[in-house]
Amino acid sequence: MALLRAEEETNVREWFAELEHPVELFVAIGPEETPLAGAGDVDFGAEIVRVCEGLAELGERLTCRVEDEPDGFPRFPAVSIRPEGRDAGVRYDGLPWGYELGSLVGAIDDAGRAEPTLRPESLEALEGLDRDLTLDVFVTPT
Repeated sequence: MALLRAEEETNVREWFAELEHPVELFVAIGPEETPLAGAGDVDFGAEIVRVCEGLAELGERLTCRVEDEPDGFPRFPAVSIRPEGRDAGVRYDGLPWGYELGSLVGAIDDAGRAEPTLRPESLEALEGLDRDLTLDVFVTPT
């Protein structure tokens, strides 16, 4: 089964061709609490590997590495988006299917840029923080 429709694949290939830095998708698979409501017989670990490997095929500067139960991952499956192989703290927990796949593609695009896409005033506000912060962002089409 194809990961993207032909037109979507063309667009993603074009975006990934413009990556200025290499980006690694570090996929963490591990024990899953199954069965999940509505999950049926989906192997979430295998599916996230399929998604990330499929995306990596669309860009020269995009790679995928898979590890079973790596340290630092409280939930599985997960993918860490790593510009130049560096853990920048951007992680997607769960399976990025459907609309959620757009969030993963957008994160890859941002991670591969030489310059941040934030406005200067946002960057200035972030520089002014006096401690490290962790933000959890939840994505849903509803």
